[in-house]
Amino acid sequence: MAVVYRSPETEKEFENYLKFRWEQLRKPLGLTQGSEQDELENSAFHIAAFNNEKIIGAGRLQIEKDASARIRYMAVDNKFRKQGIGSRLLEELENIAKAKGVKDCWLNARESAARFYLKNNYEIRGEATSELEIPHQKMEKTL
Repeated sequence: MAVVYRSPETEKEFENYLKFRWEQLRKPLGLTQGSEQDELENSAFHIAAFNNEKIIGAGRLQIEKDASARIRYMAVDNKFRKQGIGSRLLEELENIAKAKGVKDCWLNARESAARFYLKNNYEIRGEATSELEIPHQKMEKTL
């Protein structure tokens, strides 16, 4: 399997990227399409994992005003988990952050994903609030 990690390049790819985020992260919670987006999409950095032009993973990086970076909307298709795809997406986002001079990344991880982030050297900083009604942990990593 030859997975390519890059930003969505066309309008259609970006639509597919957003649809993937919705299907993976919001649809299982009963949320409507559109809930996978926010007002920061145009200023964020987006990375997708493509397998034969099909998106199988996604993640987003937002540079914050305090020069930290927030990672959001991380997801890997269930059929492709435990193959290093999520870790590679995370690494790609962290590399963008480093190139922009960012020293710290943070995120609010669903409890079901906290072990994944711990394996990627993030540390739990406490419970996080979320607009979703599921428990989250605030996690941080020094780059």
